[in-house]
Amino acid sequence: MARELTYRLTNPNYTVYHRAALGGLASTVLAWRAKPRSAPAGIEHDVQRDRVRLAWRDDLSDQEALQRILDASFRLTKDKLIDLVGQAVAEDNVELRLAIHNGLCATFLQHPKMRPSEKEPKRVEIRSADDETRGLFTYKAVTSYAHQKAQGTGLLEPAKKGSSAGRFPAVATIPQSVVPGAMTGMQPLETTAEEAILLLYLMVGSAVFLLRPRTYKEKMQACVVVPDVSDLVAFSRALRAVAGVDVERPRLSSSYLGRVAGGAEEAALRLLVDLTADDLRDSPGVAGLQAIAMGKVAWDKNQVNRSATVRIGLTYPELDVFRSASTHLGKTRIVPGSKGDGYAVPMSPIPELVAANLATGRHWAAHFRELVSESKDFSRMRFAQKGLQKMKEAIKDGVDQAVIDMFHEAWRKTMGALGERARRDGLSFERLTEVERERIRNSILRSKTADALAGWFLRFCADATRGASLPAAQKEAAVLREFIFNERNAQRLQNLLLFALVSYAKDDTSARTTGEV
Repeated sequence: MARELTYRLTNPNYTVYHRAALGGLASTVLAWRAKPRSAPAGIEHDVQRDRVRLAWRDDLSDQEALQRILDASFRLTKDKLIDLVGQAVAEDNVELRLAIHNGLCATFLQHPKMRPSEKEPKRVEIRSADDETRGLFTYKAVTSYAHQKAQGTGLLEPAKKGSSAGRFPAVATIPQSVVPGAMTGMQPLETTAEEAILLLYLMVGSAVFLLRPRTYKEKMQACVVVPDVSDLVAFSRALRAVAGVDVERPRLSSSYLGRVAGGAEEAALRLLVDLTADDLRDSPGVAGLQAIAMGKVAWDKNQVNRSATVRIGLTYPELDVFRSASTHLGKTRIVPGSKGDGYAVPMSPIPELVAANLATGRHWAAHFRELVSESKDFSRMRFAQKGLQKMKEAIKDGVDQAVIDMFHEAWRKTMGALGERARRDGLSFERLTEVERERIRNSILRSKTADALAGWFLRFCADATRGASLPAAQKEAAVLREFIFNERNAQRLQNLLLFALVSYAKDDTSARTTGEV
């Protein structure tokens, strides 16, 4: 062989971007192996768990070999959607292809010169998961894109005077289309030809999401989630699973609506859940993730830039709470845009909030009070009761469970008393419970000190039981007492009580027939 490129995960100079790019290259090579006719002619290729090897004979120039490799890696569908071979998106999964296409055009390929497109936009119909709503989503059909020609890198440019024709240049450039958000400064970012070739596959190894923040960071528009790849073969398998290939059930991010998230943390944790699903848990192929949010910033009106970066680990004690929130409350609503085109927004801010909390090391319910501080938001939250109850069932922390169970037991008894009153006085049970919920919400929100909040909670429980102790309190009496009266736990207790108030999902009508729910 005249030329050989070998990339190793163990290279000490590699960053998370290099390892993600190597994962994308490995996935591409394994896709060639699955469909031999798609492999580039004259290119030997091999993938091991820690390395990828590409080689070609001396009758093939470096530039010709690279062009064949790129032609087999970066394609377009018949509808002129970007087709990354290594991501293994099924031909008929047009929804996911559209999400990836639009996400790439908002991040890696945001400059029109990097992806020349047709003037008239094309449309694809997207339906919600329950098929209740649908909308026409637009995209710009591209005629080509930068990675197909290694545009901006200099790798395929004619040899300069004095250089051998067909050989790689001594120095290559890294444009923003290769590493989104990379700032060049006074001098362009330069590297070796071998490294530039590898980084072209960062786009393949990463996942793109469209961001629609509901609670904060409104400047976010798109997100690139970069995996820290630790096993090339395992990661390639996981990447196929994310695309919905070879799995019995679709992943959270395997559709267009699944690629619409409230924030960078939610996008990253959604991908983490997909990469560590039951069938991949033993070997997800990644050591963590890095989420890069991109949006308009004050100092640049022309393009989107990095607005935030978040590091995501592999394990979180309450990841199941996010998984449950994303599964049951993470649906995306389709609304008509200003020009009649479809626009997707998250239906609930809860998955975004839980993800942001976990990613930054806060308690999963931190800042929950902000979601119910307004009466109208509190009323809307009741429509999410069943999803909130599923979240409650996923909580692992014993103290959190005990507080919520204690509140729920007291609330059941309170509703039972309201049911008796409604029957006795001929009043509306629904109205009585609505008024009581609002009174409780205001009491929790207005408790400004730890002692005031603890005192209110204990009085609420005592009034509900007429002085008797609750089973939940009996089980964890010592732990609960220490937790409730610790001033440092005041905000956590307040958020838990508000969550408990809106997460009680038992049928309210049972209170009227039993007298105690």
